[in-house]
Amino acid sequence: MNKKLKIQITKKLDQLQELLDQIDEVRVIDSNDPDTWDSDALYNLTEQLKETLQLLEEEIGILALLEDWESKEEDDF
Repeated sequence: MNKKLKIQITKKLDQLQELLDQIDEVRVIDSNDPDTWDSDALYNLTEQLKETLQLLEEEIGILALLEDWESKEEDDF
């Protein structure tokens, strides 16, 4: 795997991990305890979920990078 592709994949994985970590922090929200229903936390969660979905769906996502790499590898043979 070439260095540029590795860097791109690593960057995408790091972004995804960061977003997932932030989303995981929201687990403290207890639906039975209105004191934990922080509107800022819920808004941030919504934005983080949107970013995560966008990252997973964007054209140059991890799967597209891997497919490009595989096709280049096949062309080399």
